[in-house]
Amino acid sequence: MIDIRPAHQLGYLLPVMVGDTVYYQFHRVFPPDVLLVAYPLGLAGFTPTAVDAALERFWEGVEFLRGRGVERIVQGGIPVSAHAGRDRILRLVAEAERRTGIPVSADFEESIEALRSLGVRRVAVAAKWDDALMAAVGRYLTDAGLDVVGSTAEAHTAQQVLALPSEEGIELALRLGREAFRSAPDADGLLLAGGAWLSLQVIPQLEAEFDRPVVTNPSATFWSALRQFGLRSPHAGWGRLLDGLPRSGQREVSGGVRS
Repeated sequence: MIDIRPAHQLGYLLPVMVGDTVYYQFHRVFPPDVLLVAYPLGLAGFTPTAVDAALERFWEGVEFLRGRGVERIVQGGIPVSAHAGRDRILRLVAEAERRTGIPVSADFEESIEALRSLGVRRVAVAAKWDDALMAAVGRYLTDAGLDVVGSTAEAHTAQQVLALPSEEGIELALRLGREAFRSAPDADGLLLAGGAWLSLQVIPQLEAEFDRPVVTNPSATFWSALRQFGLRSPHAGWGRLLDGLPRSGQREVSGGVRS
């Protein structure tokens, strides 16, 4: 009998209600027997008030994911972390880990860890957000000990971000990433922030053009989970962060099922 039970489960507190780009990129990167279990927080806008409203569902989301038996929980959404502030996010994830006994993090924290692992201390940032949110992102990075040496953005509302067609999102990510690198020649690397676009596709292209590492919050979340599960993506070509995972411990996967 074919056994399609997942070998691992990653719990994800999805900031918005629609997460098709996150799911799609997850399944392109992970072995087919790893399950992404998401719980939407319903973030309605990129403002402190909207973030507070979304975080009211944090604990019910954590309990839901614990009940599903996930092995890791991630608070998704750099806008959520940025407007909440690093102290609040660190307290939340620490308390969630204490209550559940499950490793808990936030994708902004995973992005910072990924940047550090790649030797990035002076970081450029590119995103599709307004000035107020970009300033909050900069404060969060500074609080984490990174030096923000450049910032490139094009303002979109939460609704506009979710409505971006795939091809337009890829083109926007590539253009903003190029602008960020060119405007910050002393940056060690780039944080291409935001989960609601197909940013994974542009990572290797930007790294090839500028010979510096690129991290997105989805790539950092995938990297953190793969490390915890002792896995590596079955496919190469995702950029320095994901391709740099060690091969030891990688299980053979074929056909999309375990038998």
